[in-house]
Amino acid sequence: MKIARRQFIKQTTLGVGLGALAGSTAGRAQAQQAASVEPFTFAVVADPHCAEAPKDGIESYGNGVDKFLACARAMERLALAERPDFMLLAGDVHPWALEEHRAKVRLPIHAVAGNHESDAKKRQQLRDLFPEDFKRGDSQRDYYSFVHKGMLFVGVCDAGMGGEHVGQMCSENIRPSGQCEWIEAQLKRAEARKILFAHIPPERNGADRNMYLSRNDSRWFNALVQQTGPEAMFFGHLHQATEEYRIGETRCFNVRSCCWNFNRAPLGFLLVSVNRDGLAVREVETGAYA
Repeated sequence: MKIARRQFIKQTTLGVGLGALAGSTAGRAQAQQAASVEPFTFAVVADPHCAEAPKDGIESYGNGVDKFLACARAMERLALAERPDFMLLAGDVHPWALEEHRAKVRLPIHAVAGNHESDAKKRQQLRDLFPEDFKRGDSQRDYYSFVHKGMLFVGVCDAGMGGEHVGQMCSENIRPSGQCEWIEAQLKRAEARKILFAHIPPERNGADRNMYLSRNDSRWFNALVQQTGPEAMFFGHLHQATEEYRIGETRCFNVRSCCWNFNRAPLGFLLVSVNRDGLAVREVETGAYA
């Protein structure tokens, strides 16, 4: 379903079905591990387009980087219990425009590439801006994972070469090769609760459509998600009002842009609270069209 503007602050919860896991020794162990995740909050920000000039109807909010920094300030104003531990940044960052302002955002940022970072130079700029995730030891990579308070986060690169709006999991510009096998291994890791985030969403029915993962990649990815059941997934790219749906049992979100949206949908970001029995989400509006 689409999250309407009047429902911007409505919270929804997702149970993780711990009781269903407890029917076996392995299930009980997994249930105990899932319940042991320490509660916390994180934010999801999509498509800041930091280098873009002010847009018609929302000129008063400034350029792309101004609107991104407005999101960070909104997070700092939240009550302490809601303040996020970190931000997931779902692509189309424009790192060349964000670099001089990065220090203004005190919150840790975990970013993935969008189609606007799909040539070799811009992809390297993204790696350089967020070396904690993209550079480990002597190697560089465009996809990564990290564990926060017991929950696994999997950052996927589905923007290949050339900037096209159809996503792909394999490209000579996605380094190193072997991302699909890596995703399969990550989603089968021991952590009971997993979050995946990327820029371009899969086509949920596996169709051949612009603005989504390619037909074959969507079908492979959807089957993997149905098999492994990550708790939730977050994507950007569409520049529409935030939409929620499911692939199998996995809760999926296509998150609105904080820079501009089609159909005059308001600007904003998603706030996600992790509890022992599931997730609670709400949207925070940071701008509206005149």
